[in-house]
Amino acid sequence: MTGPERMLPREEIPAEPPAEPAFAEAGLREGHRTPPFYRCMMVTTGKEEEVLRLLRVLNLGAGIIPRRVRIRKSRGEWREDQVPLLPGYIFVHEEEEAPLWKYQMLLDVIRVLRYDREPYGYMRDRDLRFAETLFRMEGTVRPLQAVDEGDWVRITDGLLQDLNGTVLSVDRHKRQAKIRVSLMGQTRVIYMNYSLLEKEDLPAYLRSPAEKQEEGEFP
Repeated sequence: MTGPERMLPREEIPAEPPAEPAFAEAGLREGHRTPPFYRCMMVTTGKEEEVLRLLRVLNLGAGIIPRRVRIRKSRGEWREDQVPLLPGYIFVHEEEEAPLWKYQMLLDVIRVLRYDREPYGYMRDRDLRFAETLFRMEGTVRPLQAVDEGDWVRITDGLLQDLNGTVLSVDRHKRQAKIRVSLMGQTRVIYMNYSLLEKEDLPAYLRSPAEKQEEGEFP
């Protein structure tokens, strides 16, 4: 999970929250919360679809298996497919609160993730925002167009992995960039898909004196 707080493995689930004033004051007692209600479950890898089917049958909320769109070259053509983003995890959105034990009794559910001081497994803060975004995207995360003309980039996969270059132009329709790279002292121009590029800071030796002075590297 993201966020500063670590979600804990299941232990003994208390019938009531810990008897601390903070819980009562914040209204965190189960059955006294306000929407949205999101949980994250760890399940047996490979059994995600079966757990989703059980959620639907038992009317335990809408479940999503996070996936990412992968773009790769096959037989000279760029093709898309979908692969798990977080294998072994399912996110659940509830319209109304459901007792934690109803999820924990499901076949192939290992545990519902939860925080130190939150015994019912409801997501919050950055974790909650991530879950909401995931549901808005219907569980599918697509590659982002994160490069523009003039960017210094690194190739992240394939034979040219870790090679750096400058983006000369971008073709948003084909989702590819034209890049100038240096190979053994020779300058070459290549075309790469967005998904294989990562933007990086321009190395100091390539920056102009004016850029270095603006960044305070020397007077």
